[in-house]
Amino acid sequence: MSRFIHHQPRDTVHHQPQPSVSRERSRSPGLNPYETVPCQPSSSSGVQPGPSGAQYQPPIHIEVSVDFTRPDGQRTRPLLVENRRLYVDEHYISVWSPVLRAWCVECPDRELILANVQYEHVLEMLECIHPTYKAVDDQSVHILLPLAYDYQMEGLLHRCECFLISHNLPFLEKVWIADRYKLNRLLVLCLREMRPNSKVDLNGSRYYALSDRVKVLLLERLHGAAAPEEILEPPLDLEPYQRQSDVNFAAVRAKTGRLYYVNPYYMAAWSNVFEEKLCSTSSGVEEMFCPCTHEELKAFLMAIHPPQLRINETNIGPILMSACKMESPALLRKCANLLLSPHTQLSVFVRLSLLDRCFLHEMLPQCLQMVLRPENLIQMTQQTTYDCLSTRAKAAMMDRLGILLDNPGLQSHHCSRCKATNTCGAVTWMCPSCKTYSTDTNLVRNTNTNNVSTTTNTGYGANATTVDKTQQGYGTTSTMNTGYGNAGGTVGGFK
Repeated sequence: MSRFIHHQPRDTVHHQPQPSVSRERSRSPGLNPYETVPCQPSSSSGVQPGPSGAQYQPPIHIEVSVDFTRPDGQRTRPLLVENRRLYVDEHYISVWSPVLRAWCVECPDRELILANVQYEHVLEMLECIHPTYKAVDDQSVHILLPLAYDYQMEGLLHRCECFLISHNLPFLEKVWIADRYKLNRLLVLCLREMRPNSKVDLNGSRYYALSDRVKVLLLERLHGAAAPEEILEPPLDLEPYQRQSDVNFAAVRAKTGRLYYVNPYYMAAWSNVFEEKLCSTSSGVEEMFCPCTHEELKAFLMAIHPPQLRINETNIGPILMSACKMESPALLRKCANLLLSPHTQLSVFVRLSLLDRCFLHEMLPQCLQMVLRPENLIQMTQQTTYDCLSTRAKAAMMDRLGILLDNPGLQSHHCSRCKATNTCGAVTWMCPSCKTYSTDTNLVRNTNTNNVSTTTNTGYGANATTVDKTQQGYGTTSTMNTGYGNAGGTVGGFK
């Protein structure tokens, strides 16, 4: 069903597209609603990959929370959904949705009533587009797609599309979703995966629900037509922010002099620096200066504005530096999650250097837990940029070295039963023949006498080499990661 809006419960208004929110609208200063909440570190003593296919969630040290049920200095516009109110910043939602922007212009200073939507669904949408940056998953994607399509939220549609591209779904299910919500990039990728004479179920409900245009594309592809060209992932550039508009009306200038036009209230939601500038001025903001270089400012704008640049190993450097200079807790949290993930293709020393440069010193111990052998930590001190590290970072390395030297044979491991990652205080060895147990640590040291079976990873990746496998005497099957990569396996004879 289509979604519409009321001025008041007794009135129904049919909306037409209108200009965006006027920049003359005054705002009352208030506290930054996106507060940084310190959290206690996890009890895990190491960073280990989770189950296959599961999304890694590292211990969070930077928590960003928003209470949409209460107004504050920025979020003053009430949305009434199922007789319950949610408070939003009309400037913020105007950046994401031209439909909501037109409604805010048509109904100034009034309560907006969203009909034919559920309260939980609207709250889910708000948590996804705000700096809380809630992730899209297999349940929420089916909630967000109809809302994003009806409210013309291209940025949110893009996030859903990226999730569907990497998510396993039946072929026709993906094609139907791409056709229904005009996800052209997803549709092109589905067509490129097809091969001539591929088996496609032409009797299912999803096929009959496809548009004639997509049916023709499937038919032509099945009969050997050339695959369509792949569509590049947005954002491609910052062209919309190079000229002034009703939405982006304030100029922001980098240290190098490069200028972009942005919405200052949207920037204030992501940056404490801009939030303080808005609170300190009573007049309208026409031009602001930021402490970033042009490259850092460009990365910051692309990371926070829809469709929000996906952070990866190649662009995390300037994004993290800009998040630090602009005092953006939400963006710092996103970057920290990537740096602390064991699946990130960056060396531990590079992760340590980035965290150190951005003064995220409380995360240094967790980063160094990825180093599992003392000799690898010593190798890090021989890097050419080691002298650039702060005293705090070098001290953290020394602390980690002391831990490794105290317990060289008791590394952290991931239990497949309770899903916890811990460092053992003792190891019990099991004989593979008679199934008896022993706590004698000399068994693992004298492999020639006792025939202990071990598997050791001596490289920097995840490929393991097997050394001296036997089935006599006391044995143990273990897997050690001696480099910067990840390895999993059995410890102490238990899987």
